[in-house]
Amino acid sequence: MMGDVAAHPATFDLFRDDLGIPHVRAATETALAYGQGWVTAQDRGLQIEADRMRAEERYAEIAGEAGAAWDRFAARERLAGTAREIYDALDGPERAWLAAYADGVNAGLLAGGRDVPELAGVPFRPWAPWTPIGVFLACHVLFNGFPGVLWRSHVARHLHVPGVPLEQVLGLFAVEAGSSSGSNAWAVHGAFTASGSPLVAGDPHRTLELPGPYQQVRLACTDPADPYDVLGFAFPGVPGIPHFGHAVSPGAGPDGGSVSVAWGITNAGAHHVEVVSDGADSAGPNGAGPDGAGPDGWHLHWPARELSDTGVGAWRALLHARTARDVADAFGRWVDPVNRVLTADSTGDVLSLTAGKVPAVSSAMPDRALPAAKPADGFVDLPAPTPVTQVAVDANERPRTQPPAELDGRPGHGPRDVRPGREAHDLGWTYPPYRAERIRQLLAAATAPESPDTQHRIHGDTRDLGAPGLVEHLAHDTSPAAARLRAWVAAGAHVDADSTDAALYMRWRDTLVRRLADHPVFAALRRPHGQDPALAALLEGFFDLPTAVGAGLGRILAAEWLVVDGPDGTRSRIDAAAEASAALADVVGPGAVAGPGAGKGEPTWGDLHVAAPLHPVPIADPLLDPLADPASGVTHAPVSGNNETVRCTGGAPGIAHTAYRGSVARYVWDLSDRANSRWGVPFGADGRPGTPHFDDQHATWADAGTTTVVTDWERLRPVDTSLRLLNGARGEDVWRRSFGADGVVTVHVLDPDADADLLHGWFTQPRAEFWGMGEHTRDEVRDTYAFVDSLETHHAYLVRWDGEPAVLLQAYHPEHDPVATAYDVRPGDLGLHFFLGSRGPAARHEAPADPWTVLGPAILGFLFAGPGTRRLVAEPDARNDKAIKRIVAIGFTAGELVSYESPQGPKEARMAYLTREHALAGGAVG
Repeated sequence: MMGDVAAHPATFDLFRDDLGIPHVRAATETALAYGQGWVTAQDRGLQIEADRMRAEERYAEIAGEAGAAWDRFAARERLAGTAREIYDALDGPERAWLAAYADGVNAGLLAGGRDVPELAGVPFRPWAPWTPIGVFLACHVLFNGFPGVLWRSHVARHLHVPGVPLEQVLGLFAVEAGSSSGSNAWAVHGAFTASGSPLVAGDPHRTLELPGPYQQVRLACTDPADPYDVLGFAFPGVPGIPHFGHAVSPGAGPDGGSVSVAWGITNAGAHHVEVVSDGADSAGPNGAGPDGAGPDGWHLHWPARELSDTGVGAWRALLHARTARDVADAFGRWVDPVNRVLTADSTGDVLSLTAGKVPAVSSAMPDRALPAAKPADGFVDLPAPTPVTQVAVDANERPRTQPPAELDGRPGHGPRDVRPGREAHDLGWTYPPYRAERIRQLLAAATAPESPDTQHRIHGDTRDLGAPGLVEHLAHDTSPAAARLRAWVAAGAHVDADSTDAALYMRWRDTLVRRLADHPVFAALRRPHGQDPALAALLEGFFDLPTAVGAGLGRILAAEWLVVDGPDGTRSRIDAAAEASAALADVVGPGAVAGPGAGKGEPTWGDLHVAAPLHPVPIADPLLDPLADPASGVTHAPVSGNNETVRCTGGAPGIAHTAYRGSVARYVWDLSDRANSRWGVPFGADGRPGTPHFDDQHATWADAGTTTVVTDWERLRPVDTSLRLLNGARGEDVWRRSFGADGVVTVHVLDPDADADLLHGWFTQPRAEFWGMGEHTRDEVRDTYAFVDSLETHHAYLVRWDGEPAVLLQAYHPEHDPVATAYDVRPGDLGLHFFLGSRGPAARHEAPADPWTVLGPAILGFLFAGPGTRRLVAEPDARNDKAIKRIVAIGFTAGELVSYESPQGPKEARMAYLTREHALAGGAVG
């Protein structure tokens, strides 16, 4: 059932910056959680509803057949039941916090958050207090290695290499260069920064989604007993800021000043969710067993379910953290998934730690590469937080203690990663070390102290340290194309969007992967995997042979021992040099010439490598794809990098060149002053296609850029949470509608400076008598509307018809206007004034002779675009017969005569009303 909405009234303030990023402020923690839920439902309604339906085994309701496999899996793993059990086990403060957030989501969904075509036929079901936990579980249940265990079980069943231990065979397909990409995070001690305070920076890498999987948000609680002010990246549908945040606590310092703390995480690559065999798996725990038995006898042993906890206590505790030690203590309550954490505070402390629950696997198979006969008994005791004295880099590589600075071979005299005992954080899976090593190189090569501005060179670095090892297999290839690749490697192997050589390398690698996947040595792996057919749509990608070969490409090419006997007695082996040369010949064809960019019309990497995000719901009609519009700028923004570069924009060699994974956020937290911190996401803050902030950050993201965070409340724009007034920056278009052959009407927020000359020209005409500004100078007109612009409750807009200014429109909350003394104000009332300044195209005989046949429906459509508007209220001067007839003609009902004191003096007005229901029923709304 829906929580008690009345217990959490909308007593929160909402502000937005110029990128539409929400800043929520409230006097209590529960009111703030309500506000976060409300704005999330507004900005990400479809996304969070799709995720909650995935948690509740109802994804097929909106995803169709594509969602059926997920629903079967969700039922099998009891996602909804687990979420309820976790909620029931929580302490009171966490339960109240989650309930308030769920109530806010419900209010936001009902206030227009569900108004998207995809949800038109889906009945509204209120969020329960445990629903956010279900969303978190649904988003992370595949964020572990269990599908990889199933794949290796398939390998153990079918790929037999005489005389070679099974563990070595399985090692071919450990996560390697090409198919997966972990996150980046680094911390710099204040001794090596320009400010003298630490920096924490990084970028999480996940599957690209539209809208993105992270939501930029600021949460400020003004409760005097425990105030906090935290900004960062939230999971849509989950309260708090659990992964990447920067908090400021005014007055909490020893001298009464502010203190700040920041944190960022990477996935620890831990084997924390076990696949336990139910006895039907023919591979068994060691890969042996009779042929013919089905492999589907397994279940997951998941700490979140076994402990009835996924770390909700940590989510909430992080909001209250004031120091790096507080952050470490909060992450001590973390459960799932297992993360490496870097945290620093304004006192100068920098800490590194690992957080989460990791099963204590046996020494016989520390990586649990295959299904286990039984679950582990207990959990690993994780190492204590380690102080960072120079720098720390976490990029999902297998942890190891770095050599001493004088022996590490890195250029320059910058800081080194000298954390001891890193091997203790090796918890199972691993990624290649290329990104982490490259970040360490860049930090060590620094010639000046680090600052937020210098971090772009790291975020945007495109050097692929894995490329030389692959190109080495072309060492004896004398072709011009091979010479080009060797020269590209010698020049640094930068995978830049404008590089044809980088494109050649990536095309060659892609072709090489496909050749090897078709090689006879892997013929046995093309046999059916035997998993539950009902889960095929979910698991099929994990059994894709080119994907697996791409993941282990370097190891496969180096495995001279990989010799397989076929069923006919023939012996197969891979000739790495021959396969590499043949793949290159397949790419370039005959007659290729040498030299950078050789080949007329040869594609650059950016021609091939663009973002290819997933949508919350599969799109059946390509014309409905928000990325299909060539003018959007989203589809056609080329991106540099690949999985192995710090500027991670991952793909799947052998499958596609497009970027389906990558940096889903970037951040630089400056502990000296949060106003210097930087952040960014792909696409934009608003998940609704067509809105101003749907994709306005994408070009910056594609260039590996970030923007400075805005923290000054005076620089933020207050938002009407009653959803009556549409907000935007000065001059920004906030509404648009096509009227076919009659043209396009747009509405933009009035710019008092830019529009003052236009308005002054209108107001000095004789027909502006009742507007009351005929004697105003141009500067007085500007100052009047600058004052209106400063009000939260009164807005002025300029209506344009085919680009030509036509109408000045003012809208306001009647309860905050003198007219409130003259009539009975109802909830949802929106007052208006309008002035026809020009007949628009009608004056040029390019539209209907009566402009109001277009402008009337357009104005009403705009005013009712705010879902909180239930009734329009007009109060023209009682002497203005022309205005009264006009509003009646466009649908209003004339009402009573009233008298009240207006800012211009006593006014007698004729009230007029138009309800939303009457406007829609009568077809008055355009």
